[in-house]
Amino acid sequence: MNKKILIDERNRPISLDPLSRFHSFMEWNLGGLTLIQKLEIQHPGSLVYYASNDPLFQNLILERYPKVLPFKEQSYDLILTPDSFLPWDLQRVIPSEIEDTLTLNKEWKKFRQKYKVKSAGFHVVGKDKHLYLHPKAIVYPGVVFDTSTGPIIIDEDVKISSFSFLEGPLYIGKGSQIDNARITGGTLIGRSCRIGGEVENSIIQDFTNKHHEGFLGHSFVSSWVNLGALATTSDLKNNYGIVKLKIDSHEVNTGTIKFGSIIGPFSKVAIGVMLNTGAVVDIGSNLVESRISGYQHPFTWISKGSHYQKEAFIADTKKIMARRGINLFEFEEQYLRSLYSELVDSKN
Repeated sequence: MNKKILIDERNRPISLDPLSRFHSFMEWNLGGLTLIQKLEIQHPGSLVYYASNDPLFQNLILERYPKVLPFKEQSYDLILTPDSFLPWDLQRVIPSEIEDTLTLNKEWKKFRQKYKVKSAGFHVVGKDKHLYLHPKAIVYPGVVFDTSTGPIIIDEDVKISSFSFLEGPLYIGKGSQIDNARITGGTLIGRSCRIGGEVENSIIQDFTNKHHEGFLGHSFVSSWVNLGALATTSDLKNNYGIVKLKIDSHEVNTGTIKFGSIIGPFSKVAIGVMLNTGAVVDIGSNLVESRISGYQHPFTWISKGSHYQKEAFIADTKKIMARRGINLFEFEEQYLRSLYSELVDSKN
């Protein structure tokens, strides 16, 4: 009998709203696999139901995943909720996410059997067997991989330029480019990203750029984000206090002294911008002020109280996606227009 699985997002924590306005937690790329992909591997032939209190968002998800069924109070065998996907919790379990990738994606073991890592001018600190380098990845001389603290997975068509230092546990997604970077502390990087500078214990989703100098620490960055040169996050308060986030009128306690920023999809942070500890940037924001703190409302333009014009946002989004050969589907565009109307137009 096929297993019945419910992905229940009806009581999504407020802290996930900025990250979940365009993608569900089940779609996040965590080590090369999303939750929905893991379920397909672990429970083949299962029936997957989805529930959300937001009809527009639920329709968006069901449009993307025709095999996922709307939940109508059917019985189920397994329920998955976003409570265990809080950014500060995910950062602590990056090693297990990478182990899941190695266990569930059998291709990596095949590569280990057929393709042994042979240094072409790069160096491995730790055991070679913990470096999983796809045969189609390109690694230039002068790169250092440190597997002494965890495995490193470099996926297909990744390109890593000279003078980069990469420390495990680490996953770098398909088609990403790493230039003159220092990546430490456990990090997951999605596909088709451009990463440079310093990154520590962060999760970066697909099609996001942080290509220049600047520090990104203990942060969760959504898809289609651009961080300009020297943009920097603070991930530790001067008094070593617990980091608390402000999201609209709510305060969220992360329970940790080490947390940087949450940056929602389609957001842009200009060159030289400093994000204070616990800064939260909601969807579609374009920030250029020299210092950002607290919560930035959806579609913020330059400063609080100003908004990205709807048509300009849609046009810019299409243009940016086209540069990666991706189209914004009509149903996604209509959803973004409705979301803008709900979050901006209705409050003005």
